[in-house]
Amino acid sequence: MTTINPSKQTALRTHTCGELNAAHAGRTVTLTGWTDVKRNHGGVLFINLRDLYGVTQIVANPGSPVFKTAEEAKSEYVLRVTGKVTLRPGANANKNMPTGEIEIEADEITVLNASQPLPFELGEHAGVSEETRLKYRFLDLRRPRMAKNMVLRSRLSQVVRNYLYGLDFNEIETPLLTRSTPEGARDFVVPSRNNPGEFYALPQSPQQFKQVLMMSGMDRYFQLARNFRDEELRSDRQPEHTQIDLEMSFVDEQDIARVAEGMMQAIFAHIGEEVSGPFPEMEFSDVMLKYGIDKPDLRYGLEIKDCSEIFKTSGFKVFSETLAGGGVVRAIKGPRAAVFSRGDMDKLTDLVKKAGAKGLVWLRYKDGKWESPTLKFLAEPELAALKTLLEAEEGDAVFLAADKAAVAAPALGALRKELIARLKPAQLKKWAFLWVRHFPLLEKDAEGGAWTFTHNPFTAPLPEEEHKLDTDPGNVRSCQYDLVLNGVELGSGSVRNHTRALQEKIFGLMGYDKTQVQQRFGMIVNAMDFGAPPHGGIGIGYDRLIGLICGTDSIRDVIAFPKTTSGACLMSDAPAILDEKQLKELHLKITE
Repeated sequence: MTTINPSKQTALRTHTCGELNAAHAGRTVTLTGWTDVKRNHGGVLFINLRDLYGVTQIVANPGSPVFKTAEEAKSEYVLRVTGKVTLRPGANANKNMPTGEIEIEADEITVLNASQPLPFELGEHAGVSEETRLKYRFLDLRRPRMAKNMVLRSRLSQVVRNYLYGLDFNEIETPLLTRSTPEGARDFVVPSRNNPGEFYALPQSPQQFKQVLMMSGMDRYFQLARNFRDEELRSDRQPEHTQIDLEMSFVDEQDIARVAEGMMQAIFAHIGEEVSGPFPEMEFSDVMLKYGIDKPDLRYGLEIKDCSEIFKTSGFKVFSETLAGGGVVRAIKGPRAAVFSRGDMDKLTDLVKKAGAKGLVWLRYKDGKWESPTLKFLAEPELAALKTLLEAEEGDAVFLAADKAAVAAPALGALRKELIARLKPAQLKKWAFLWVRHFPLLEKDAEGGAWTFTHNPFTAPLPEEEHKLDTDPGNVRSCQYDLVLNGVELGSGSVRNHTRALQEKIFGLMGYDKTQVQQRFGMIVNAMDFGAPPHGGIGIGYDRLIGLICGTDSIRDVIAFPKTTSGACLMSDAPAILDEKQLKELHLKITE
């Protein structure tokens, strides 16, 4: 049997534009690629020929039979070039290019395809709108930075697969056409031609199917799963996204954490970065107290401190009355923020008000003393205790919020994020992972006031708190955990309910009777009747992970064909209107 060993050498080329060096000098080679840059130096033409793998300089000398063709080649013409590899004269060598020691003296140049004038330059710093880039995405992806992002995404998916295969995970595909279930966002729905009036839904996640796989005895499942959510879009959210989805049987939270941490270490090792485990972990309640947000950026300090005890008997009624009413007083230090002007302080006050707080109290420590519009209301012992608690120093500012804990926490969390952006404090580390554990199991729905899930309805309560489902469901902590990286919610998972009784009890608290449970969740609760094992898992946002690694502000830069914030694909003109024949086949009628 002949062993097939495909290489990048093909019928049209002997090498790529990124692999030739001084060791190839004297060889005759054939390259293919795009005209990147063309220069005329004293009548000699130099063409930078570019492909996915790199750039090689082509030389066309005056009088050469190829000179006219080289002269006519314009940006993005597709060329096939044959010639001899020669060393560049010493001073002309480019140490910044992998191929910078050599050039190709062209003997043959063939134009494989011409290009129309470009709608924008493909240089990395070309001033072009994102809309134009998305409309001509096939050009945008030729830019080296974008090409590098796509290649890295591909390579890291191989790292993920190899790592999980090494732990005996099985890659199993789950359906993309399923039924609509309440999972936290609106579904994309697909009409069924064969079942008039009925609809499939695209999965928001493979949640139920992966749990059923555990109930089927598959033990360890994973998938680079496509998920679909019809929700408001932003820079880190797309209507369709990819997640590294995995589920395991007979595990607890720590088992799942070890697998996820090992995968992160393998991914970062591939890019030459070391991340050490185990990752730090915090209770949800502690995270909200210290950082005011459930996805804190731990590359920086700036902890929020509870200073309620300091102001319990304060003469400042804003503080004392808030505390008497069951509220809290919390503060955060802004290192070197004493330079902020009164206008800056007003903007920060507006910020916390938008986050729900009634206002913001601020103090500056300058020249060894405090400055503040509210200074006259605060006693010296209170100021001394505050300075000690926050370790305030010359040039610092302190910001305080007095409100219910549920209001003060996110308000100061938003302020902390703004302080980091403005003050740019030194990073404590480059990659700051954090497990946030034991979120509340249930919360009140803002519209109807009924209980609803905080993450998904299949999350198990902490065993030691299960009894509170009958008496105090709002204070039941769950086996839910999020993986945070540099202030981004990277992944979310939980240990699941695996008995029908417990799952139905939670559905009952959410207002579903047994008939509704059977209609909406029959697949999973029926499987629980037949020996469902304890199980749990996690879904890690692959687009967000690649975006963080590539250092981009938008995940659109690491997705080949993303949508705009309105959900449109400018290149394919999707979504689009269906013609009357298609609508009739689907038993649909469009009304105003």
